[in-house]
Amino acid sequence: MRAGLRVFEQVAIADYKRGYVDGRFGQIHYHRAWPGHEGGGKTALAFFHQNHKSAFEYDLLLREMGRDREALALDTPGYGRSDRCPSVPAMEDLAGAMADALDGLGFGDQGKGAVDVFGLHTGVFIASELALMRPDLVRRIVMSGIPYKTPKERKKIFNGLPRDAKLTEDGAWIMDCWNVIVAGRAEGVPLERAAQVFVEALSPLARHWHAYDAVWSYPVEERLPRLTHPVAILQPHEMLLDDTRRAHAELLPQAHYVEIPEVSRNMLDLAWKQYAREMRLWLV
Repeated sequence: MRAGLRVFEQVAIADYKRGYVDGRFGQIHYHRAWPGHEGGGKTALAFFHQNHKSAFEYDLLLREMGRDREALALDTPGYGRSDRCPSVPAMEDLAGAMADALDGLGFGDQGKGAVDVFGLHTGVFIASELALMRPDLVRRIVMSGIPYKTPKERKKIFNGLPRDAKLTEDGAWIMDCWNVIVAGRAEGVPLERAAQVFVEALSPLARHWHAYDAVWSYPVEERLPRLTHPVAILQPHEMLLDDTRRAHAELLPQAHYVEIPEVSRNMLDLAWKQYAREMRLWLV
């Protein structure tokens, strides 16, 4: 771990809880943090996770941002502890379910107003599609890791998804998941935390590829340039760095853009302080 990068400090907030809210496919599970005061009138912040992880991955960042505003992290349908879609979902299905959850939690123009949204990898497209579908629910968008491949690359990935995946007696998929999330974690990430993320990531089982179907069939070149909301891109030097740079240049040139070069893996474990600092400067 780099000198001076203290990762797992405790942060103080007044309250933190988990709960469920109804959506079109069943219940949506969420984590919520909020301060013990009014939060200075700051806009609430909702987080959408990468796949096949869960909202638990946002735990450190959620607790930090919850010190001065209401902060929510929601499990995508079929992941974490949220009920799954009855069939393979499209991106509008996932975003629509998140709209249901935010409506149910009292946001929108008939309630507490719009929220700011943060999306990582798959969560980028959920946040973007939510903003396009329900502009009354979204004020500002923060993105990290935009999955912007060429049409040829997307088609290849889409066609290669493990649609016939099945659990096997030898637990091969589970061991692969352990090797990626736990054994292959970055230096500085505690074993217990990585194991907790691993446990959450097991929930979709053989359906772990469902949200990737939505990602690699999403018409990103058409949808992202339609955004009229203010957009910030906070980008560690991780595997989607080149994709994100290209998306910024070609699709979102007006976006506020900041790179976080000191982090290349386990972004939500190692870059949560940088994310929090940059969001507090921009989400005014």
